[in-house]
Parts: sequence; C-alpha cells; structure tokens
Amino acid sequence: MRILGIDPGLTSTGYGLIEIVDRSFKPIEGGVVRTKSSEPMEQRLYSIYKVIRDVIQEFSPDAVAVEDLHSRFAKTALLLGHARGVAVMAAGEAGLPVFHYQPTRAKNLVTGSGRADKEQIKQAVATHLGTPDAAKNEHVADAFSIAIAHAIMSESTALEAIEAAK
Repeated sequence: MRILGIDPGLTSTGYGLIEIVDRSFKPIEGGVVRTKSSEPMEQRLYSIYKVIRDVIQEFSPDAVAVEDLHSRFAKTALLLGHARGVAVMAAGEAGLPVFHYQPTRAKNLVTGSGRADKEQIKQAVATHLGTPDAAKNEHVADAFSIAIAHAIMSESTALEAIEAAK
C-alpha cells in the first residue's frame, strides 16, 4: 500500500510518499512545492496542484493523508485552506480516498507526543522510515509524518470503527 502525505502551505507544501512493506514503512518520494508571495494567487495554487497531481500520476498512491488546518488566525487559515483545497482536488481528480489528520493527532501517533517539536518529528520520521535522509526539512518531515500516521491508523481497528460510524 502506498500513502501520500501532504503538509499544505501556500509558500511551502510538503509531500511524502511511503509504501508499507511487511509492516515497515519505506520512503518512495518526498519534496516541497515552493511558491513566491510575489506571484499571483492563481499561479501559486496551480503550482501546488500540478506538483501533487504529477506525484499522484507518477507514483500511484492508494490513499492521500492531509494535515488539517491549524491556525488561530483567520487570514492564515484561509490561505492554508486554498493550498489544502488544491491538493485535495488533485487526489479527488485521481479518485483517491483522502484522510484528514489534526497535527497533534499525527504527532502523537508518530512521536508519542502531540506536542512534539519539529526536531522530534524529523527524528521520529527518520526512525520510522529507517533513513535520516527522508526528513530533509520540516515540511517533508511533516508530510511523511501524516503518511505514517495514516499507515498506523489504517492498520488499527479504530479506523474501521470511525468509518462505520459515518
């Protein structure tokens, strides 16, 4: 099973694709889509959409896991929502199921603490993936952590219970 994790942001959207092999997580691809604030909004959003779409087309994930919005500031939340929306749209276009994770939930699943800092997340991701190179920067590490969180949840009976309750 392949899972694409996405850490949405208008300036930096991280993505990390893992494959589950015999209960182990193998990194397949990871990167960051960077946009400039001097570019028009529509171009920035198209850049994010295009890269996520291309990753989906090239690597054929089975599911997409996306970090939920987590800003106390309305303007920041709106901008994050735009970036998140185009990433989810790329998944929808490919007919992929999308799973949403609160940052604290993903941190807790991956590190054991919902309050883990960026360095702890990088270390935990490197441990889960068996390579220090996978967590190149905080955006890639966050994206891989979202994918790992979904992998952990997909092996749990809790996910079945949540889906059955819908």
